[in-house]
Amino acid sequence: MGIKAALPRYELYLYSAVLGVALIWAGSWIFEASSDNANRKTFKESVRPGWHYFGRKMDVSDFEWAMWFSTFRNHILFALTGHVIVAKIYSLVAPKVCTDR
Repeated sequence: MGIKAALPRYELYLYSAVLGVALIWAGSWIFEASSDNANRKTFKESVRPGWHYFGRKMDVSDFEWAMWFSTFRNHILFALTGHVIVAKIYSLVAPKVCTDR
């Protein structure tokens, strides 16, 4: 454990300000990139009006999600049951490891 020293208040404010500016700057780059590419012909069929809070278009071309969901839709209950059973077996076999975290 050791001794924990608190940082000075002005240093915490400085770190918070730097983090806030960095997040705003990164967000502006993402907004600019999506605005530049929103009207490309290759994306016309994969975006539709959406995100009405921000006035942006919504990407509906999530191929990976659609592929996994359509492939394993019938097996999802079996997979979730398997996860629960393995977790229960692990917690019975090694209870100290499961509760120390």
